[in-house]
Amino acid sequence: MFRKILYISVLLPGIVWAQTAEMTVKQVREDMNFLIKNIDEISVDPYRKISRKDFVLELQNAEKSIVKKSIISNIDLYKAFQPIIVKLEDGHTELTISDDIAQTDYFIFPFSVRVSEEGVFIKSIKSTYKESVTGDLTGKKITEINGKNSLKIVELLQNYTSGESKKSRLELSEDYFNDYYNLFLEKGNILEITVSQDDKLKIPLIRKSQKKTAVSPKLVTKSYYYELIKDKNCAVFTFNQFVNPEKFRAFLQDMFTDLKAQGIQNLIIDIRNNGGGDSELGDELLKYIVTKPFSQYEKTLVKYSDIRKEYLLKASEIDSTELKNYLSGISGTVGVIDHTKNIIQPKEQNERFSGNIYLLISGQTFSSAADFANAFKFYKAGKVIGSESGGFIISAGEVVERQLPNSKLFLNVSSTIDYNIGTKEKDVHGVIPDSKVQAEEALNYVLEKLIK
Repeated sequence: MFRKILYISVLLPGIVWAQTAEMTVKQVREDMNFLIKNIDEISVDPYRKISRKDFVLELQNAEKSIVKKSIISNIDLYKAFQPIIVKLEDGHTELTISDDIAQTDYFIFPFSVRVSEEGVFIKSIKSTYKESVTGDLTGKKITEINGKNSLKIVELLQNYTSGESKKSRLELSEDYFNDYYNLFLEKGNILEITVSQDDKLKIPLIRKSQKKTAVSPKLVTKSYYYELIKDKNCAVFTFNQFVNPEKFRAFLQDMFTDLKAQGIQNLIIDIRNNGGGDSELGDELLKYIVTKPFSQYEKTLVKYSDIRKEYLLKASEIDSTELKNYLSGISGTVGVIDHTKNIIQPKEQNERFSGNIYLLISGQTFSSAADFANAFKFYKAGKVIGSESGGFIISAGEVVERQLPNSKLFLNVSSTIDYNIGTKEKDVHGVIPDSKVQAEEALNYVLEKLIK
């Protein structure tokens, strides 16, 4: 059975976490060549948006700029190379810096934000700052951060976040905003921001080491859970991560048994904040809500490489048939997996949910979550509500994680391209909702407008 898994993370012996350390000119060049070699060998078609010649030339120019520094760090390498990788427009190919920042005593930015071409907007105040930041700031535009204009910040975010389009890059950047703040915008212990043109705030920042460790159970993010709204004869199933298939399988059985026992006739599936993971979870959920045999995918293009073969041999979650087929492929070639021949049977009628189903999606719906949303719409399982998914319906698939030999930065490289069910070659977009609603308003829209 085909499974799309977001990351294949199998590290070779001796690999360590990155540290900010000085690098030589030779080491910078070795890391650059390692990066190019791995993208060349692992990725299916990396140079669709920028030619290989231009890609390599831009990396070489960046390298020349780096080596002029008296002290070269892995952060310098990231800042120079990641904007060039972004030009590949592959949401799964990137240099990552989050693990390096996590090892520092970083500042916690006070707000969760929404990012669009119009600017940066406050979604909520983080719990760490609830006592020190007062006033109703939700929805307000941040026009300046530490003297940097909001639109300049938007430009920076789209240059450093990998994604298939400008829109998806900005939406993905929301998840990394705290990292970007510490890398590019931080100017000491005080945050100076301007909100809605003229409201200037100075906020003392809290470092990671100063954050209170006690966490309320209500603030813990669960991968999936459901709640009943009995006056609406409705269940809201919040699905945040495609992880742990065995646990999810048991969870679904319990949930749908309970919904049937309670006589629930309306089910809202909320994947607005789901970044993906293991596509097998999408298959398990579809079994309960579609009426005929299905597949989430039309086909997958697979690049055969010695590098990925080595990783697959070490990965414990890979199906033995899939592994055998991949190992038999000739390295350097691209194969095609036809998924229409491997359809999945739904549950028996008495086990399936027979009521109304509403799926909530947003620009934060990526990867396997977007694949599920596309299948949900294709098989007419219910109505899709919200904004276009950040994940495209033809997109990069499984990732091989590599580590640059000297900077120790991690490089993710996509090794497949997945074509969702019903897609055509020119379908360069995310899942389009049946009813377009601001993502944050989607749940209320369903409860107030669609469920009578």
